[in-house]
Amino acid sequence: MVAATRLISPAATAVAVREVGVIDLGSNTARLDVFEVTEGGSLRTVFESKEVPRLGQGLADHNRLTPQAMDRGVATMKRFAREIDVWGRPSVVGVATSAIRDAGNGREFLRRIRRETGIDLRIISGEEEARYAFLGTAAAWPLADDLVLDVGGGSIQLAVTRDGAFDRAGSAPLGVLRLTERFLKHDPPKRKELDLLREHVRATLSELPVPPRRSYGRLYGLGGTIRCLARVAILLSNYPVAQVHGYPLGLRELRALGSILEEMPAERRREVPGVSGHRADVVVAGVIVVEELLRATGLDHLTVSGNGIRQGVAVEVSKIEVPAPAETLARRSVLGASRAFSFSFAHAEDVRGTAVALFDLLKVRRRWNDSDRLALSIGAWMHDVGTAIEEWRHPLHSAYILRHTPIHGASHREILMAALAAYMHEGDPAPEGWCKGWKTVLTPDDAATAHEFGAILAVAEELAGLGAKFRGTHSPNRVRLTLPHPSGPAARARLLARVARRLNRELGVELEGVRG
Repeated sequence: MVAATRLISPAATAVAVREVGVIDLGSNTARLDVFEVTEGGSLRTVFESKEVPRLGQGLADHNRLTPQAMDRGVATMKRFAREIDVWGRPSVVGVATSAIRDAGNGREFLRRIRRETGIDLRIISGEEEARYAFLGTAAAWPLADDLVLDVGGGSIQLAVTRDGAFDRAGSAPLGVLRLTERFLKHDPPKRKELDLLREHVRATLSELPVPPRRSYGRLYGLGGTIRCLARVAILLSNYPVAQVHGYPLGLRELRALGSILEEMPAERRREVPGVSGHRADVVVAGVIVVEELLRATGLDHLTVSGNGIRQGVAVEVSKIEVPAPAETLARRSVLGASRAFSFSFAHAEDVRGTAVALFDLLKVRRRWNDSDRLALSIGAWMHDVGTAIEEWRHPLHSAYILRHTPIHGASHREILMAALAAYMHEGDPAPEGWCKGWKTVLTPDDAATAHEFGAILAVAEELAGLGAKFRGTHSPNRVRLTLPHPSGPAARARLLARVARRLNRELGVELEGVRG
């Protein structure tokens, strides 16, 4: 774990890198993340630590942090200080949120932390917290006219975007720990308690300076409670993408989860797959807050973001440009993955360039769209990532890694199409169970398109590094390939024959070879 002893692969040494640490001290949890930031705008978590000091516990009684809560908070910061030392003392930025900004002794507590641990934390306002939520989300998704929701332990934050840029923000004291302590006195909660909580949430949302009215294109949700609910939904439904980032958490799912969880005592909720122990007693309040926010916006689901305010702070400190198009966000993720899995990003870019050139020649007749292009790009960038596990059967491992690695800017449909294309790029058909098991996300047409993308990737990899150029012809089913022959005319002829066979067999496209 020590930074100074880590080995950097040859594939990664050409990229300038620095590390940034971020501490987020919230009402319920405290987190330390260390991010690796590259010159290309990639932001990759290389270390994370989490504690649950529950600073907001008992805050409502006297508007002060209790001595017990402060002791837990200081103990947490001492642990983080030791971990920062072991990691190699990266530059660290610390923020404190709802519980500390609301407490009458919050600043006194931060002075104690600085005195006993050397960690300096800055209290941020609800509006600042919402802006950091926006920055973190904008580093993961191509935003337009959308709403970003961050559910914390003491408060929620809402950020409105216009044309992808930050517009305005609001904050409300609707955090899950705060609401649980105030309204849910019994375990499991009584029906009257749940009804009073729901009425309070509705009334508070209606009075927000950033009203959740019905004018947003999408709702993005972040925070531990929302990620917890997404994990439960994924595990209970056998969903084919094993990551919460990008999961479409629907209103119907929330209703179903709420009806199950609110009938259980907290001890039984801990046994539900995906519910962590420290969220078992507060998750019911979280369901109600998210459900009521969705009702207010008129949207039927939110998209879960794995990025939060810690990533937002890192984006600001590192001056990463946001908002950005989906393709740029995906490329940044792949750049980070190339360091994590030690594959050549230059080779991946070469394969991707050839693949999308062929895609662009065929897209109109085949009715492929920008989403399909992004899926092919991701598959091209990541087609050989599985060699980090083993060369033999590496397409299988590439598909697995794609399904488990958050690729920013990409939907789960695009991730699964990329995974299928990467698996099939060496000519093997997809395992029969995959397309059947993935039908909740992919249509049969999507699977057929991914099969064609596998053939495009195979051709692009054959031509990698040769300076090959595809061009169109007068026939929509015929393409021209300009190809130098540095290895001689015989080798060039064999290569052209292999490429022609694959294009004709898989895509029904004829190839016209031209000497470069």
